[in-house]
Amino acid sequence: MRTLYDPSRRKLLQFLGQGIMLAPLASLHGCGGGGNSAPPSGGGNPFQGTDEQLLDAIQQGAFQFFWNETNPNTGQIKDRALVNGHDTRSMSSIAATGYGLTALCIGDARGYGKTADIVGRVRNTLSFLYNTMPQVHGFFYHFMDMNTGQRAGTCEVSSMDTSILLCGVLTARAYFQDAQIQDLATKIYNRVEWPWMLKGG
Repeated sequence: MRTLYDPSRRKLLQFLGQGIMLAPLASLHGCGGGGNSAPPSGGGNPFQGTDEQLLDAIQQGAFQFFWNETNPNTGQIKDRALVNGHDTRSMSSIAATGYGLTALCIGDARGYGKTADIVGRVRNTLSFLYNTMPQVHGFFYHFMDMNTGQRAGTCEVSSMDTSILLCGVLTARAYFQDAQIQDLATKIYNRVEWPWMLKGG
C-alpha cells in the first residue's frame, strides 16, 4: 500500500531544519514578556549541496544563534530572536544558556569558532552564573535580563529550566580540559539543593 506522502531524506532534513529555525525554545507566557513578531515564511532556493553539507549548515546555523544572540560578558542567551538579526530585546532564558553551553562544545569540536574565543565565552558564562546571577538554593529564575541577570517580571524559580542549564554546565565540564571551567561547573552543580526543591517529596 502506498503512503500519501513519502519525502526524500533531503526534503525531510530541510523540513526539520526549517522547524528548528522557526520555533526557538519556549514562549514567554506568564513572565511579563511576549514576542509580537511573526515567524519568517519558508521558500527560497533549495539547498544545492549534499545531505551531509545540509546537516552541517543546519548545525552551524544553530551554533551561530547561540554565539550571536548572547551577551559575551555574561554568557546569557536570548530565549528568542528575530531572524534578520536586528533584535534589541534583552530577555534571556536559563534553558537557552544551557543549550548554548552545549552548542559551544559542539562548535569547538566542529571548528565553527576559535577555541580560545569559545573557552573564554564558557568561562564568562560559568563565572556569571556562579558569582552574579540571582539564584535560590542553587536554582535559577526561568527568564532574566541578559545584561544584568535580573529576574524578568514574576518568573518562577524553575527546576526544569535549571536542569537544562545544568546539562550544559556538565557537558562543558566534561568537554573542556580547563581547570577554571571544571571548577566553576562543579561549584554550580554542587550548589543546587535538590531536597529543598522536593519539599519532602
